[in-house]
Amino acid sequence: MTEYKKSYLGFVIWIVAYCVCCFSVCFIGINDVQIIIAIVDNFTTISLFLLTAIIYKTEAIYWYNGTEFEEAREAGSERRKRFAAAHMYRFGLFAAAFLVYSIISVFVGIPFGVDITIASVGIIAVAISTVNIKL
Repeated sequence: MTEYKKSYLGFVIWIVAYCVCCFSVCFIGINDVQIIIAIVDNFTTISLFLLTAIIYKTEAIYWYNGTEFEEAREAGSERRKRFAAAHMYRFGLFAAAFLVYSIISVFVGIPFGVDITIASVGIIAVAISTVNIKL
């Protein structure tokens, strides 16, 4: 059995990778703002899902605000996994739903301001919905 250790290295790597990838969208050579916004919004929602998957895999639930390392260590692996899975499920569901919406939005021509609003409000709503998940 491996010892449960506190480390934010994975989180820092995720943040740097996210920033680099978002910045690199500037260089893909697409001039359609609607598509660029769809790419960035979907990259963001999928990246948040991937972050929750990393947290699930590493059991680093103390990366979530409100969860202390000591509390996470004492909870045990099964409870940490269950807690992380609940977060991962919600963010994954939103990422999938938003991807479907974005495809429809691009083809129908919904204004990109609506897309940004839906992505932003959706992420905030999902984050708030996880507040009641207890370890």
